[in-house]
Amino acid sequence: MSAKLAQHPLMFAAILFAAATGAMGFAAIPTSGPALAYDMSAEITGDDKVADDGIDQVLYKEAIASSSKIDKQLECMAKVVMHEAGNQPRAGQLAVAQLIMNRVGQERFGSTVCEVVNQPGQFFRTASYNPHQGSQRWATAVEVSRQAMAGNADQVVPGAVFYHAAHATPNRFFRSRERLSMVGDHIFYR
Repeated sequence: MSAKLAQHPLMFAAILFAAATGAMGFAAIPTSGPALAYDMSAEITGDDKVADDGIDQVLYKEAIASSSKIDKQLECMAKVVMHEAGNQPRAGQLAVAQLIMNRVGQERFGSTVCEVVNQPGQFFRTASYNPHQGSQRWATAVEVSRQAMAGNADQVVPGAVFYHAAHATPNRFFRSRERLSMVGDHIFYR
């Protein structure tokens, strides 16, 4: 009976189809060598890392390879953004970065980003903080800091110069300030 089924024209076609597609354990025979799904050569620059296994190419864009590629002011701000708001949504990170920029140039805070963030009692000593600069969190902190320093983003909390974590009870200093907004886990004041 099975010999008769194998001789049936439709059954024979099904067996050929299964063998050609790799079903039933038969491997399909490729008609050509491996080919890339798409050509990325136009997107690749000298600084990029590319993994190529003959079939797939993966392009690794290095956002920030090391602190030597960014200036000191940007590094100071990125360290604060990552340390103080790295676990916040992007808007929360940008709000902290813009707050720093709101302080720059005010006599009571300092004339540069590094002076502002390293002022005693304000943030922390950035020279003592060395985050992993190959991480996505660092790349985001640098990107957000660049955006804030360039001033090309809408103000998240316009005029904010102070903030604290939402879980902290505001002390007398904050109770005497104008509360502006809460973004993520931070409350911002003027």
